[in-house]
Amino acid sequence: MVDLLIMLACASLVVLGLRRLKLSTIPAYLICGALIGPSAFGLIMSDENAQSISGLAMVLLMFTIGLNLDPAALRGGMVQVLLVGLISTLGVILVSWPLGLAAGLSAPGALSVAMALSMSSTAVAMAVLQQRREAHRLNGRLCVGISITQDLLSLVCLASMPMLAQWAGTAGDAGGTGGHGGAPLLAWLPAGTPGFLKMLLAIGGIAVLIAMSKLILPTLLRDASRSQSPEVPLVVAAAAAFGAAAVASGLGFSPELGAFLAGFILAATPFRAQLAGQLAPIRDLFMAVFFTAVGLKLQLGELASVPGLVTLLVGVAAVITIKTFVIATTTWVLGGTANISFKVGLILAQAGEFSIVILTPALALGVIGKADFAIVIAIAVLSLALCPILYARAELIAPLLSRIPLAGWSRSSHLNERETEDEHARGAAQALSDAGAEGTPPVQRPVAKFVVIAGFGVVGRALADRFALLGVPFCIVDLNRQTVETQRRLGRQAVYGDISNPEVLEAAGVQRADAVMLTIPDDEAMMRACEAIRKARPDVFIAARTSFLAKAMIATALGADQVIVEEVATAETMARQVLDQMRRRAQGPSAS
Repeated sequence: MVDLLIMLACASLVVLGLRRLKLSTIPAYLICGALIGPSAFGLIMSDENAQSISGLAMVLLMFTIGLNLDPAALRGGMVQVLLVGLISTLGVILVSWPLGLAAGLSAPGALSVAMALSMSSTAVAMAVLQQRREAHRLNGRLCVGISITQDLLSLVCLASMPMLAQWAGTAGDAGGTGGHGGAPLLAWLPAGTPGFLKMLLAIGGIAVLIAMSKLILPTLLRDASRSQSPEVPLVVAAAAAFGAAAVASGLGFSPELGAFLAGFILAATPFRAQLAGQLAPIRDLFMAVFFTAVGLKLQLGELASVPGLVTLLVGVAAVITIKTFVIATTTWVLGGTANISFKVGLILAQAGEFSIVILTPALALGVIGKADFAIVIAIAVLSLALCPILYARAELIAPLLSRIPLAGWSRSSHLNERETEDEHARGAAQALSDAGAEGTPPVQRPVAKFVVIAGFGVVGRALADRFALLGVPFCIVDLNRQTVETQRRLGRQAVYGDISNPEVLEAAGVQRADAVMLTIPDDEAMMRACEAIRKARPDVFIAARTSFLAKAMIATALGADQVIVEEVATAETMARQVLDQMRRRAQGPSAS
């Protein structure tokens, strides 16, 4: 508990101090760990305590990473983007592996380092893109697609660690994972069972885990969602994460692999957005704990020496150059413009969270040594700090890159911003032509292009029916699972979750919505939603319903543009209908 207190207190102080340098949180946590570790101030000397803390943090962190992946992105237009991610990641590994051998690493050690450094930080890349308002532009979408591919490939890297350990001669048990306690679920096999057979059985066990999880977990969550307590599905999901981690560890793989698989399986269910939003604060907390614990392994004394410093600088330059060139070239060859390709390559040129995730079992299994681990982690830290700075200056060479012609085999608009812009320009020109043609009345603009309706009771249904008649597409958000499933069967877009949950808002499409209709009958939830929506989209139109006039004033202060007060609406409707009926009675039966 004392070590955990030191980690969290120092991490918060270091992050606040480095904020002025505009350094992202991940390298700040790693630097904090190095400062409080044995190689610096020595506030934490027990490696065993740090391993226990970071192990728990890593399981939950990997579960939330898997949960945030959207399997639907693997279909449709994203396939081409995922192909860019696959080819570029494999290309980085193939180019980096020989360089690791030249640096003196063993063949399995160099391969593990190449696999680790081929991963990029989604968190850092998206933070930079959001600050520059580019997250939803073409380069932002490409970064997301490539990051999804890298996350999926990281599973292969994690699963290959026991085999690399065998290759390196550091793991006696074929299924063992060294620091993860071997493969107790395979202990029933005879002592002379060949190593390759153990590995096949372990892989088969993972396949069974995936199949059983896909059958059982959605049913458990559907039952949990019937409870009135929103924390019940969260408890079920957390139990699934630790259960999958235990099974994966028992089969000889890392527990992080099992937790990631559990999260990825749940990402295909309607509960993905709600669970991801509920787990977001826990994810951020455990991310701080994990990366601070990793920083404890940095050996500042060795890095401060001349050979260590030279190795560090050369390594950082090599990683940024190789990843920028390979990712940019792959994107350009497959259809992207040179400017967009270079931006995508540069923003993803840094190492990432999965780099450290892959290196941690490599160190535990003896595939790489502590000194090599410290150097690679330091390279990751510097790359994470430098890439956002370099990306901010990418516009300086944009005029030069714009002269490079398209050279892709595919000219799909998913990779080609010029074609996308041309289509928008043609559409706008056609609309102006239609509106200005002689004798042709202007085309009536729809009231909105896309609307989010939160709550699907009587009011929500009435709004949905009206928007359907007007031809306005909409997405329904509701905490009733049966309602969501029914609307999906009817072909409507629907998301399960609380509308005040940022992940649910993102899944519902708030970034492209013209308006959000809050029809939920809970005033407190409505006000939380107003605040969350206004934070996510300062310019979107928000209409809300509330029970009392006093609540309407608060909702307006929180960002609602239009508030319908039920007591006022009821009073006006009742007065009008009652007076109409009394007037008819006074006119007698002959009144028409």
